[in-house]
Amino acid sequence: MRPITNVRNLTSNFWKNMLIDPDQRCLVPVTAFCEWTGEKDSKKKVWFGLKDEPLFSFPGIWRETHTGPRMAFLTCEPNSLVEPIHPKAMPVILKPDDYGGWLSAGYDDAVSLAKPFDADAMEIVE
Repeated sequence: MRPITNVRNLTSNFWKNMLIDPDQRCLVPVTAFCEWTGEKDSKKKVWFGLKDEPLFSFPGIWRETHTGPRMAFLTCEPNSLVEPIHPKAMPVILKPDDYGGWLSAGYDDAVSLAKPFDADAMEIVE
């Protein structure tokens, strides 16, 4: 079975059970993320980052499995920078002021953070 790396349906019972419990939420630190573009056999990576933050975080969830802990991060609709490259989704990016809320808020407040990041604060980095 392939591990799941991203979560879009936040109301699915499978994910909701983890999202309700703040102890199963985590921050996933990143410096950039990539989306693929192009045709099959000639795809290339396009890397995205934040203009003013060299390190930022995705909201994540985790759980124990028989093979050890597994983690996934939340995705949402793409913003205007990501959409031309990947029209289906982009990772949710949290502002530092939202880290505490993601880690401790109730379900409704936590999932309300799952929205596209401001495209003007992002850039293509490679």
